[in-house]
Amino acid sequence: MSFMDKFKAGVAEAGSKAKTLVEINRIKLQNSGKKNEIEEKYQEIGKLVFDAAEEGRWPLSKEQLEPQINHILQLKWEIEQNIELIKNLTDEKTCKSCGIQVSINDRFCSKCGYTFEIAQEPIQVIEESSLGNQGEVKVTLNVPNKKDE
Repeated sequence: MSFMDKFKAGVAEAGSKAKTLVEINRIKLQNSGKKNEIEEKYQEIGKLVFDAAEEGRWPLSKEQLEPQINHILQLKWEIEQNIELIKNLTDEKTCKSCGIQVSINDRFCSKCGYTFEIAQEPIQVIEESSLGNQGEVKVTLNVPNKKDE
């Protein structure tokens, strides 16, 4: 590979990493806005509770608080989805032992030594007696999934 080819490949990789970084920052900004929205909903709940107590309508019914609570739960779910999206964009995973971010390809945590294992599910063989030909066997394969244990 010539110098110019290596240079072009390096520039293309840098451009790709820059796009990824911009996308990650956009998602983090969205999460920040969602967290602010959650705080506003908490304040709305507090105001409703205070007004009800002041006016002698205490305790409030669940129906009176339900819209704010549902909105908060929706925002928290969206934040979690965004966090997962960021993890997928960065090719990182979180160590379940100490919580730091490590490369998706790491087999051990560089901080605490936690071992990331690949879970493999066994192959299941299921005999079906209701099939037309006697002795015929239906085989169901469970393909191993890569996931942290």
